[in-house]
Amino acid sequence: MQMNHPLWPVVRESARRIVKSDSISISAPMEFADLINQLADHIGEKIPQRANLPKHQVSESKDIQIYQMNSGNPELIIYIGNIEPNVEVCWVEMGIAEGFIAIIESCQQLLDAGYPGCVGCEGSIQEGRWNEIEFRDKRN
Repeated sequence: MQMNHPLWPVVRESARRIVKSDSISISAPMEFADLINQLADHIGEKIPQRANLPKHQVSESKDIQIYQMNSGNPELIIYIGNIEPNVEVCWVEMGIAEGFIAIIESCQQLLDAGYPGCVGCEGSIQEGRWNEIEFRDKRN
């Protein structure tokens, strides 16, 4: 996905969340199993100290939901699909194949560049903190 794509900012933020989070569960159709395994392998290669790699939960749904597991409680952090989620969730409003591939590619780019780079890093100072409400308002 090119930086000038209107959804690039939310795709990049979604990738940051995946790369920074220690316990990710991806609820997706079986056809995405290989991509999820490739992502887990890439994270394991680039961040060998990572204790938990992304796990695939097979779903028959027409969307992809990505959760951060907090003490066994799933928290939806990324949604790829056409039904608007709560504003705490990064919403990648596109087809699931195109959206998921864009996120995976962005994760790989971040990992290859050394992201997250340090414990406690909060992301780019230039980009600032993510504001999902503001992003959705601008898109509408």
